[in-house]
Amino acid sequence: MHDDPPLDVTAIDNLPSLLPVESSQDFAAQLLPSLLTLGDLDSGVWGRAKATFDTHIERI
Repeated sequence: MHDDPPLDVTAIDNLPSLLPVESSQDFAAQLLPSLLTLGDLDSGVWGRAKATFDTHIERI
């Protein structure tokens, strides 16, 4: 055992708070293509999300 406590490190990503407009625009640009396919829930990101959901719900 060590007499000194272990070193704990906490890292906080400050970039989104330092550049809120740019980070919001980037997030929206990444999210918009998925939102535009929301009408097709059986393929793409929505199909993968449903498959993951179905896989996990079977365990309950």
